[in-house]
Amino acid sequence: MTGNIIYLHGKPREIAQTTRVGFREHGLCEHLLSANKLATRRFVLEAATEGTRRQKSLVRSLKDRQAEIVLDTNCAELSVPGRFSGSAKSAPWAAADRILEAADFTPGTNRSVIEPIARHAVKSDFTAVLSPAHFLGGNDQDWRTIDLKSCEALRKALDQYGGSHIPIDYPIIASYAQFRDPNFRKSLRDDLRNMPIERVWLRIAGFGASATGVGISRFIEGSTDFHELGVPLIADCVGGIASLAVAAMGGVSGFAGGLEGKQRFDASNWLKLPGNGGGGGSKRIFIAGLDRFVATSEMRALFDGTRTSRQLFGCSDPACCGDIDKMLRNPEAHHAFQTGLLIKSLSDTPESLRAEQFLEGHLFERVKTAGRANKIRNMDDDIRKKIGASAKRLERTYEALSGLQDRVGAISPPTEAKFRRGSRQNDLFLEGSS
Repeated sequence: MTGNIIYLHGKPREIAQTTRVGFREHGLCEHLLSANKLATRRFVLEAATEGTRRQKSLVRSLKDRQAEIVLDTNCAELSVPGRFSGSAKSAPWAAADRILEAADFTPGTNRSVIEPIARHAVKSDFTAVLSPAHFLGGNDQDWRTIDLKSCEALRKALDQYGGSHIPIDYPIIASYAQFRDPNFRKSLRDDLRNMPIERVWLRIAGFGASATGVGISRFIEGSTDFHELGVPLIADCVGGIASLAVAAMGGVSGFAGGLEGKQRFDASNWLKLPGNGGGGGSKRIFIAGLDRFVATSEMRALFDGTRTSRQLFGCSDPACCGDIDKMLRNPEAHHAFQTGLLIKSLSDTPESLRAEQFLEGHLFERVKTAGRANKIRNMDDDIRKKIGASAKRLERTYEALSGLQDRVGAISPPTEAKFRRGSRQNDLFLEGSS
């Protein structure tokens, strides 16, 4: 029936939800698409996984759907000691056995990554490209100037190789301390005024799914400094209630996050030499009523032990899971489907009412759910501590964001990130790459 809705004052701006496909998530992403569990039409694919069989299969599926596909060049990861030798090393322009250096971003040279990126974007028919950028929170502040010049050079290279139709999005990858500095935000905004970019992505270290209410409030206020650019803003590597808050309350046009990870940007190990990698953890499920991931084994024990937990957190929606067993067997599908419903609900709400709807219709409901769960008697001490911590965090988040709304009033959101429909003009390339 949604096709019969008549908007008296124009259709509300859509919250642009983008899926970042992680290094091992291509098969999962394709499965969720085929099962109609993933509603988003926008995707970020990383250059480091471009040659894998699973990514080629996913790209075919995305192009069949005319999805928006954005290329992440992985230049940020390739330029720091803690990441260049990991999964990022498979990117086509990775240097052998060393990080990328300033000289690699000088166009027209043998070392330049600019022209290879442009040729690759055109050949693979990406909808858009994230400009080569670097983490600005390190000791080398020259990256900022280099990144601005790289963006201009990439625009020229794309035009030269037949990619004049491919827009460039500009990533700001910074520390939380930098983003909190109004002088940093305003000077960077001034630098971006005349750049050949269509959107700005904010990837802020230490911010994401686990952010506090104060942190979310500060992110929203900081984001407004970039509204003057007149381009859409995307909060990158953000999940959970933080992703909904920054978009619903007018800070950004949308957000990008992964299916299992990439919901918080952590740069703590980027500038250090890599150590021993940690092993994979147990299977987890995102529990919206707690705004956190919990091991499926813990949730199984909680569900088996108390009827109240099943009422609070179990999924009885037949369009999603329909029962607890299926919910725990397919946690990613449950998370993706429920997130899609929330985004649609908020996107269909007029901007003038969206912040209030988010606060009272979504966030406060989670506060009440977590509060009820905190009173359950029969549960393990570990899960009790997690529920207690979640209840406290959600309550404080509600208080902080309600305080923000009372203090600054309604925030006019940035330009809408309209859907950029992909094309299928390069199917011959895909077939030839099999």
